[in-house]
Amino acid sequence: MTQPIDLRALDLFAFCRKSESLSGDVAVRDLPRILAETAAQAPASAPEETLAYTATGFVREEAAEPGAPVARRLFLDVTIKGRMWLDCQRCLAPYAEPIDTATRFEVVESEEAADAAPMDDDEVDVIAGSKRFSLLELIEDEVLLALPVAPKHDACPSVHESLVTGTDGEAQPEAEPEEEKRPSPFAALAGLKNKH
Repeated sequence: MTQPIDLRALDLFAFCRKSESLSGDVAVRDLPRILAETAAQAPASAPEETLAYTATGFVREEAAEPGAPVARRLFLDVTIKGRMWLDCQRCLAPYAEPIDTATRFEVVESEEAADAAPMDDDEVDVIAGSKRFSLLELIEDEVLLALPVAPKHDACPSVHESLVTGTDGEAQPEAEPEEEKRPSPFAALAGLKNKH
């Protein structure tokens, strides 16, 4: 019988070297930073919703130049699908934001190596591996990075009261009818100027 894999303590180096793969669902309630971002008025079932993930490790052997020793580089592909309940910044009502991410990571030996890695490859992010790596934290990071800066419905079901009444919540006075408008105090000055 195989031992269940602890997503909070995965030997990421071995996982990639053995070209292993994992997939499953993780509940929002198990991701505290995601739970903190969830809309306060979200449906009661929101913490029980799940995010589907896959994680696949692999090795790529490369020589920097012909005749040079072959380097074994470790990689991890992570995809996440699901949804997250956010507050719409336009109407302030909660809505479900779809999550659909796919990221490739190069796994290096240490934080120092990750910091020293060149930043010129937009296709691959560099992360420091560990023998007790938290895949849950990585999933959480990726979901947070996928969230929009200004979350909002594609089309709001209703307009928030503040957009109708003004930002202070008080109804805006109706414009005076044309015939009742008072003359501008500057009109009298303009008239004096024209007399000279």
